[in-house]
Amino acid sequence: MNYFTIGLAGHIDHGKTTLTGALTGIDTDRLKEEKERNISIEPGFAPFRLSEDMTVSIIDVPGHERFIRQMIAGVAGIDLVIPVVAADEGVMPQTREHLEILSLLGIQRSIIAITKADLVDEEMLQLVQEDILDYISGSGFEGSEIHFVDAKSGRGLEGLKKSIASFLSSLPSRNKAGAFRLPIDQVFTLQGHGTIVRGTIFDGEIRDGEKVTLLPDHFEARVRQIQTHNEKVDRAFAGQRVAINLAGTNKHELSRGQVMVNSNHYAVTSTIDLAFTQSLTMSHELKQRSLVTVHNGTAEVRGTIVFFDRNVLNSGEREELYCQIRLHDPLAAKKGDHVIVRRPTPVETIGGGSILNVAGEKYQFGHDTIAMFEQMQRGTPVERLDQLLDQELLLSKDQVMQNIGLDEEAYVQLSKESQLVLFDDYVTSVNVFNRVDQAIRIIVEDIHKQFPMRKGMPKAELIQEVRKTYPVKLIEETIDVNVEKGELKSTGPFLSTDSFEPYLPGSWKTRMTQVIEELRKQGLNVSPIDMLIEKESIPDSLKGEFKQYVVTENIAVSLTDELYVHENSFKKAITELKSRTGESFTLQEAKDILNVSRKYLVPILEKLDDSGYTIRKDRNRFWRT
Repeated sequence: MNYFTIGLAGHIDHGKTTLTGALTGIDTDRLKEEKERNISIEPGFAPFRLSEDMTVSIIDVPGHERFIRQMIAGVAGIDLVIPVVAADEGVMPQTREHLEILSLLGIQRSIIAITKADLVDEEMLQLVQEDILDYISGSGFEGSEIHFVDAKSGRGLEGLKKSIASFLSSLPSRNKAGAFRLPIDQVFTLQGHGTIVRGTIFDGEIRDGEKVTLLPDHFEARVRQIQTHNEKVDRAFAGQRVAINLAGTNKHELSRGQVMVNSNHYAVTSTIDLAFTQSLTMSHELKQRSLVTVHNGTAEVRGTIVFFDRNVLNSGEREELYCQIRLHDPLAAKKGDHVIVRRPTPVETIGGGSILNVAGEKYQFGHDTIAMFEQMQRGTPVERLDQLLDQELLLSKDQVMQNIGLDEEAYVQLSKESQLVLFDDYVTSVNVFNRVDQAIRIIVEDIHKQFPMRKGMPKAELIQEVRKTYPVKLIEETIDVNVEKGELKSTGPFLSTDSFEPYLPGSWKTRMTQVIEELRKQGLNVSPIDMLIEKESIPDSLKGEFKQYVVTENIAVSLTDELYVHENSFKKAITELKSRTGESFTLQEAKDILNVSRKYLVPILEKLDDSGYTIRKDRNRFWRT
């Protein structure tokens, strides 16, 4: 199953909400004020059924100029945009600003819908189409398909649906293997359920019951339930629109703009370095160290912009440059994120760009700093891939090709030039693989030192620990490779280093050996194990580990929590019973043969049943053949 999100953008009253309703059957204007004023104020969301293997969400973003900030939050994370232009009005100011913002966010996959097609004649439709083609000429939207539709009559809807389905089926799915990230765009409470957040998953996956962190505030919570368009699911993936019920936090701690994660892979920063593109809609010059507003995902943070090659950014041009923004509040972000930069007053979009560095420092004004930024941004394909994998850790082949801008032949060549590790359809670098491998080894070796009597570390616990930093699939694949190479040993659910064998800790080895020897001497009529351990003054902190050790290493058999018999004594009892009974035997016969009281006899016989030696039927026990 592939998951995608579509955004409908454009000028107010051009029919975005009506078109969404015609495609999905859902009215996305849910607020009382929206229905009273007949305009969208907040982004609206609806499920869009296209095919059995494709789950799609539609986001209807506000068109009014006063709600640009809501529009930016709404389009965060979309895979395809449908610019909506009304046939009776053509390209309008908010059409231009929306397309400008989308372009600055790097969102240029589009299918254009000319709505209200039944309200005008064919000549007018052609004029509107020419207006649109002229406007998008030379932009990233050039070449977009254009559909004439009318939501009320149904004209063109089927053609638009088929075009959307065809377009999405050609796209690689989002990075499901990456570290989970969900920018929050809605927070509310529901009677009987508590706090609920909504958003579109940018990366990775989330499972019911997982612990999560809300950045940048570092609030911790637990996922109590996940829904996607009112359907309960056990887990959700990148590209899906979700509502998540959280336990352990309350509505007052949460807000739009926070980012939900389940790892420490994402940075909380107060300074970002940008590769910046100026907006054509910017109408006033911008001075050095001006106050700006940064939009990243659903977050909106004020900051101070710093240039390194000028003191004024002039209006009316499309310049590309490098800059830094020193944020007034912390922001959760990562390298490569696209941001929009706006001026608080007069309110307008001044540009946007991608984050080069989430740990910006104070640099010198001048050429050297610009050269440093150029190296960060450009580099060779090999360098860019290394940087990308260092950031994303694990990517599919399609995602590598898409992010680096490669065709199949170039990808094959790049694979030869780069040091890559391939897992099925996923790729990581040797450097990242070695980092994961080292992290696993450090944790396992530490467990061996802390708990030498254990067979190792449970695989599930190891994955849970390492996933704080690395994707689960990458961890699992690294473990499998090391087990296959013999550098890690898998014993049941436990993992250990290749040469490790459980052992008694040196400072207690003599006393623990004495307990084992006492078990051997006592045969079946043993003293309680805790009594023998206490007699040797072995500390309580080691008692459980030692008891587990003698069982897992086949030194002793646990009859009850209290009674442990030596393995040799237990095997000897089985041999005696088998040699002196026929196909079956009674409890009394066993008592006479083994010469033990019921205190020991009953646990011994029950252990025979549990271990598969015998089957109890009424008062007899039958040997298994």
